[in-house]
Amino acid sequence: MSLTDILRELEKGKECEVITSWKEIPIRVKLPIRWVSLQERFVSFDFRGCKFRHIFSDKNSVYIKLRELFLACKVFSNIRDELVLEVDAPVPAPPIVLRESIRVEPTEREPVYVSFCVEDSCVAKVKAVDISESGVGIILHSDEASKLMMVLSEITADTTKIHTPFDIEIELPKEGKVQAQGELKNIISREEDVYIRLGFKIVLKEEQTKKIRQYIMRRQREILEQLKSL
Repeated sequence: MSLTDILRELEKGKECEVITSWKEIPIRVKLPIRWVSLQERFVSFDFRGCKFRHIFSDKNSVYIKLRELFLACKVFSNIRDELVLEVDAPVPAPPIVLRESIRVEPTEREPVYVSFCVEDSCVAKVKAVDISESGVGIILHSDEASKLMMVLSEITADTTKIHTPFDIEIELPKEGKVQAQGELKNIISREEDVYIRLGFKIVLKEEQTKKIRQYIMRRQREILEQLKSL
């Protein structure tokens, strides 16, 4: 089925689920369709009454859900009571839909710190950019990133070491320190390797999981309250 055929199914007055995220929290809203332009691949939605209209911008990924299909979109316009999306293409279910655990972004006021050692290279108290019960992400800058990348490149070349877990310490702002077993899951290089983002899968004992769960629930409440006040 072509994209044009898919867009033809989006009829005026029909409600569709539109999905985005804010501070790593998935935002799902059902919006009625106003009009569809097949040639320009535009879909217009009635934005009146949507409490989260300020979240839908060209800075965030946006998807239209049609049955089991997901359409990746760009925000073309979000003025007043109308949201106009430009549809790019059908895509697999996006990560924000597939996540098993709720992920949140810490604040600058109350950061989450991550410390770990890989081989003989140690990283101490780096700020987490996001965290869930099953994973944590960090960003390393300049020399620290280069040093660790050398160690990681040696590990990834050795199939016996690539999935070897190592100790990670996570320091939560109010809940205290959490000890976890970590495994590197992804590396994203940014701005010509000026910094890199590392994503870790973490395994926790139950008492450690409770601490992270408490933090995530508290942070999620803060984010939702902030959303309501915008």
